[in-house]
Amino acid sequence: MSDSKVDLSWLLQQIAAIQSDTDYLYQTIQQLAEMGVGESGEAGSPGDVMGQAKAEALGDIVRCRETTNQQLLDIYKRIYVEQFTRPAERT
Repeated sequence: MSDSKVDLSWLLQQIAAIQSDTDYLYQTIQQLAEMGVGESGEAGSPGDVMGQAKAEALGDIVRCRETTNQQLLDIYKRIYVEQFTRPAERT
């Protein structure tokens, strides 16, 4: 079973990659900013509605990505527990 073990440094690199992966946030913000607001932006105006839609879209993107990150971290945590904190099985 030693063939299926991962290296601790690899595991830590994967966690660091999740931590530093924020390009999608900046790209999303830039794309939303480039969409334009429309008219005046007063409450109830088309510009206001567009601004709210942009904010909701950004929130959904970030929420979904962060959910994925949390799931990945959970997987990496399980790998760590299985391979680095439990005594090796003897056959």
